[in-house]
Amino acid sequence: MRLKQVSLAAALSVVAGLTTATVGLTGSAAVADSTAALPLSGYADMLVDTAHRHVFLSQGAGSTGIVVTDLSGAPVATLADEQGATGLALSPDGGTLYAALADGDAIAAIDTATLTETGRWSTGTGSAPVSVAVAGGRVWYGYTADGKGAIGSVDPSAPAPQATPQPAMSHWSVAPLLTTGGGVLAAEEPQQNLSHVATFDVSSGTPSVKADTLVHGGTATGLDVTGDGTKVLLAAPQQPALKAYRSSDLAAADPAVYFTGGANSAPNSVAADTDGTIAVAGTSGVHLYAGSDTLAENRVTFPSGTTVAPDGLEWGADGTTLYAVTRDSSGAYTLNVLDAPKLTDTQLSLEHPKYAVPTEQYTITGSLSTRGFLPAGAPLQVTRDGTALPDTTVGKDGTFAISDTRQDEGTYTYQVAYAGDATHRAATASLTVYVAKLPTTLTGPDISSASPGSVVFTGALFTQLGFGSLPQGTTVEVARRNDATQETVQLPSVPVDPATTGFTVTDAPGSAGQFTYILSYAGDATHQPTSAGMSFVVSPYAPTLTLNAPATATRGAALTFGGKLGDGPYGSGQTVTVSRTDAAHTTTPVKWTVPVSADGTITVKDTPSIGGANTYTVSYPGDASHRAATTSAIVQVSRAATAVSVTTNASSYAYGATATVTAHLGTTYNSRTVSIWATPHGGTKALVKTGTVDAKGNLTATYKLTRNTTFTASFAGDHRYAPATATRVANAYVKVATALGGYYTSTTYSGITYRVYHRTVKPTVTATVTPNKAGQCQRFQVQQYYSGAWRTLTTSGCYALAANSTAKTQLTLTNALNQKFRVRSQYERSTKDNTNLSTWGGWLYFTVRT
Repeated sequence: MRLKQVSLAAALSVVAGLTTATVGLTGSAAVADSTAALPLSGYADMLVDTAHRHVFLSQGAGSTGIVVTDLSGAPVATLADEQGATGLALSPDGGTLYAALADGDAIAAIDTATLTETGRWSTGTGSAPVSVAVAGGRVWYGYTADGKGAIGSVDPSAPAPQATPQPAMSHWSVAPLLTTGGGVLAAEEPQQNLSHVATFDVSSGTPSVKADTLVHGGTATGLDVTGDGTKVLLAAPQQPALKAYRSSDLAAADPAVYFTGGANSAPNSVAADTDGTIAVAGTSGVHLYAGSDTLAENRVTFPSGTTVAPDGLEWGADGTTLYAVTRDSSGAYTLNVLDAPKLTDTQLSLEHPKYAVPTEQYTITGSLSTRGFLPAGAPLQVTRDGTALPDTTVGKDGTFAISDTRQDEGTYTYQVAYAGDATHRAATASLTVYVAKLPTTLTGPDISSASPGSVVFTGALFTQLGFGSLPQGTTVEVARRNDATQETVQLPSVPVDPATTGFTVTDAPGSAGQFTYILSYAGDATHQPTSAGMSFVVSPYAPTLTLNAPATATRGAALTFGGKLGDGPYGSGQTVTVSRTDAAHTTTPVKWTVPVSADGTITVKDTPSIGGANTYTVSYPGDASHRAATTSAIVQVSRAATAVSVTTNASSYAYGATATVTAHLGTTYNSRTVSIWATPHGGTKALVKTGTVDAKGNLTATYKLTRNTTFTASFAGDHRYAPATATRVANAYVKVATALGGYYTSTTYSGITYRVYHRTVKPTVTATVTPNKAGQCQRFQVQQYYSGAWRTLTTSGCYALAANSTAKTQLTLTNALNQKFRVRSQYERSTKDNTNLSTWGGWLYFTVRT
């Protein structure tokens, strides 16, 4: 088979600007060896008669003749008066062509040697036969009878052959498609998304049903049975693949599918050769499968817009040639002849080297891939610009390598060729390599120092993508240009570290300003030259300024401390400004100047008169070589102590009661202001009152207590007296509300109200504690009045306060008739709760009557 070599141009990325590659992939998709235009008005079926070197083409309903060409598609004749010829079949001896005449309601027999009709058998008026198949010594046909599909047969060897219906061969809604193989007749009738398929054993001439069912076929346009009769192959455009079924029961065969390109590939034709090779056509071309493998051995493609006609595939009797009828977008038909489609595709691919530079060896890698076994060890012919290079061989994994060295820059084209073998197609691939010096780039600077006395920066000399090592002894030339004066000074060259490609430049320009360092690399045999200008500002020194001030000092006493400016020396007459802020000079500091010695030493002298924090700020204004600098130090100047106290008008208070809080301030200098704060237990500190104390040194405030509270009196200090504070804790009781229930009236004794109960009632006593003390202890106490005094009858144990901070108990009034009683409850503080004090509630009085 002669393959047209199709170049799939794969534009690979340019590496380092050095290499461009074009990879030629041969065998990835075969094309027809020869094509011929067909004079068809339509297409229905094709039959290849290799013995007589003819191809018969029927044109379907509405046509009047069968077109005959030679095996290359050249016209030979048109068999006239074959009305609506559709399905075609060949006798086992190849001497007779049978045609189903859809418009002639007959089966025609045509001598393949003389191309003349030798017989015609009527199938009945309106029967319109559409398909024909030969097996078991009979000609089988699918036709229409009484508006239904049916199968009939003819015995061509009978003295007077006639078309005979076969009513036992299933029931069909339309005339079924027929095909045979291995003594099996398969019939198919599309049923929308399904197909009605039946298989019959017709090897004896008498049909017997093997299977009859619906399968997931769709509107099938291609139907075939393998040569051994074991599989039925169904090509339906609605499916993504050719479907295969066992002829014995029409269950899915193994393999069950043969793909034609995936979704929307619309398989519409199938042809099974006697050796088991299956050709199936779809929108992406013809795919060929061998054996039980479900990966296509080969794929045949056609020009854009051209597809295989439905049922348009047929194998030649030579076992190697495949014929395909295609239809283009204009409706024209073409016969495509493929001489050796069973050869396995091969594909050569080449990959460019990482880089290719003069004088250094570079390597082109590649791979040969194919379906089935790899031809490991096969020789590959290699040329460079048409000059033969040593052959390379295919490795076990299909890879190979080509090494070469060029002394000069330029473009070189390499071609690799695989000659093919008995089962593999030939393939070639080409690659264009541009040999050039590697581009280089100077990068930086990474500045570690940029002062008038020391400029230090690092840079790097990069080759593109890091390819190609730099030789030992590589240097970078350095020059410094003052951007203000344009004066340029050549500096010593600096070495490049081959391992890191880095270099370091050290300089002392002697003044501040903007400088450009011009770096240049001369290049070598494999690297291009490059240069770069790196500009940056050399700033004045940024000196550190430190002070050694003491943490404390005595008010009114002389204070001296030192400091130091770094990055000396300093010129004569340099000074720093010292400013002092204190409680008396918060917005208008006291200022004076101090001289700076040549080594940057300064001495600060002062006599602080204000106590507290004195902040000394020293500022250096800077000069031509030094930036300004400022720093501060805080000195705590001593102050006298004063007395502060705080008192309350009671130590404990009822819940919600108001406490009177008095703060007292002793002797001070220029401030008589005191603040009173309250901190409820578990709460936040809050200011109660700030003010000036009275002539007695007192400040009074009020505060309502609901929990134990700490009161704080604070004096913020003044110019001569230090801050002071004092605290006082005042406790708060809870609110206990006790209630009696169940009485029926009230009475008064000695001005006291008593609840009156029947002796059969059990009074309920309810205690409610505010604030909520859920879970804590509540006790109840009952007293009786007798012998002129109240005497305790009982005190209960602890009752746990409920979630709503209440507790209840009941009293039993047996033997209490005409007696006086009283009851109260007590909140008993938990040891874990320091919020309030334990608290007794008030008495409730009651008596008992009949």
